[in-house]
Amino acid sequence: MEKKSLPWTTKLCYGVGHVFNDLCASMWFTYLLIFYEKVLLFNPTMAGLVLLVGQIADGLSTPIVGIFSDKENKFPMCARYGRRKVWHLLGTVLVFISFPFIYNSCLGCEGANDWAQFAYYCVFVCLFQFGWACVQISHLALIPDLTSKKHQRTELNSIRYAFTVLANLSVFAITFVVLNISGDSDDNDDSTTTTTQSVPASEQNNIGPEDDAKFRNIALICCGVGAVFSFIFHTGVQEPIYISRKKQDMIDIEEKRPQRTKKMRKVDWFKEISFYQIAVLYMATRLYVNLYQVYIPLYVQETLSLTESYVATVPFAMYLAGFVGSLIMKEINKKIGRKATFVLGCCVGIAGCLWVWLGEGNYYSQWGIFLVAALLGIGGSTLLITSLSITADLIGDNVEGGAFVYGFMSLVDKFSNGIIIMVIQNSDTGEQDYYRSVITFACGSACSLGILVIVTLLKTKVGQRRGESPVLEILEDSLDSRSTQEGIDNPVISVISEDNLSSNNFKPDIYQLRATDTPSMCQCDIPAMCTHRQTKSPTSDNTPNGDLDQLPADKLNAFTNHVEEQKQSVCQLRAEDTPSMCKLGLSDVPKMCNGGTG
Repeated sequence: MEKKSLPWTTKLCYGVGHVFNDLCASMWFTYLLIFYEKVLLFNPTMAGLVLLVGQIADGLSTPIVGIFSDKENKFPMCARYGRRKVWHLLGTVLVFISFPFIYNSCLGCEGANDWAQFAYYCVFVCLFQFGWACVQISHLALIPDLTSKKHQRTELNSIRYAFTVLANLSVFAITFVVLNISGDSDDNDDSTTTTTQSVPASEQNNIGPEDDAKFRNIALICCGVGAVFSFIFHTGVQEPIYISRKKQDMIDIEEKRPQRTKKMRKVDWFKEISFYQIAVLYMATRLYVNLYQVYIPLYVQETLSLTESYVATVPFAMYLAGFVGSLIMKEINKKIGRKATFVLGCCVGIAGCLWVWLGEGNYYSQWGIFLVAALLGIGGSTLLITSLSITADLIGDNVEGGAFVYGFMSLVDKFSNGIIIMVIQNSDTGEQDYYRSVITFACGSACSLGILVIVTLLKTKVGQRRGESPVLEILEDSLDSRSTQEGIDNPVISVISEDNLSSNNFKPDIYQLRATDTPSMCQCDIPAMCTHRQTKSPTSDNTPNGDLDQLPADKLNAFTNHVEEQKQSVCQLRAEDTPSMCKLGLSDVPKMCNGGTG
């Protein structure tokens, strides 16, 4: 059943549904390592292990949540509330309970050894990551459920990412305020003044163990704000009633709609090459975004030796530029298509990485670092929105497996991020320029990997299944483009009209099918195909509608000879003629491609 256009209130309420996750994720990736290394005084390897445990827990949780989120909910109350929203609510509660403990001193075990504290924090990290996965997967999987139109899916992803950026900006603004207010009060403290007299000037404003209460307060503020936006999401978004694939197919048959693509079982996804290609594409995107988010604060503190306020202002500039980029993403996508847009984002990101490697001097520390942050942010927003839109295209109408697909993508993302960050932490040489190399080569390599994957996808129609005829796929794209043109990778074509079939315009004028479709069309039994529907007489416009079998024999033979002649002329077309079925009725095309069977 075709889904109507979504009202703006629903789009906005959907967009804020991931704000709680975004607030927590911003703190997780931006400040986790610096909190555990500088405040809790964990060594770099131990701090990396905490992050690795979280990534593994998240990676294992996402496919599990995806599998169960795709199942039809048998509890009446949960079914009415929505199979996706139930998981979203569960995740929100778990995140709210566990997240504040991650950014707090070890309660009752402050004097314990590092491994004991490590075990303590891992309990809350695992609870937090399972809740985070519940919210992320259910929220992403809701996009194909809300709309089947590609341009609306892109719009929802853009709105979602716009609020992601606003959430990140909020975290950095809160951090800046908390650090500076607390810092001002510390400056008036005589004990602090005495202490800082023996500390080098470059380290007086650096983050240290005395900042544990600041990070706790930031975490509590994020939880409060996130809970408000989660409430808005749950009250403002009405999840469509879930209709199983079997019931939907019966409805399509009763209403004589074109047969939908075959249901994708979970094992079927692993038979699609594009499934693995897009998984690597999404992994490269998340690697780029997460790595610069994790190491920019350490780069600012360790390599550039800037004050603690830059730990908030530089990421703020980065995400502000990303927010501006997300606003124009829809127009860019419309002009050049998803794949070209992704490559453009990779090029911007690589430019930012190269500037990090070359940047030095007073100009760089004063204002150049903010331009670099802007390039990194614009590249990140472009890659993230486009990769999510391509993933939604891969799912297509197979919404019953949407959460599983997003779960698998997230599994690859989390494991790769956790392992690579752990390797980077374990390889820390302690040199001042170490984090400069990390951002340049690690983030730059992720962008390069993304470009290579796009090259392998150039001739691939994302969402078309292996062995599936492209005729119906083209028609579905044309139905979507009828309401609005968008930046998809196939050209927009006109919709077939049911009123155009007559003997005068029944011609092999089929200019928009791909050349590879012509041979299979020529093998169809065209007269047999035409007998399945009621149509007009081939010789007179005044003949009443009826079955062709009821026509006089001479008229039926004349029509049969006519279509056979047209069939032969079609088979003689050259490949570059690329025929299309502009004169056939929409209901005829799938039957024709099945050899004329009714």
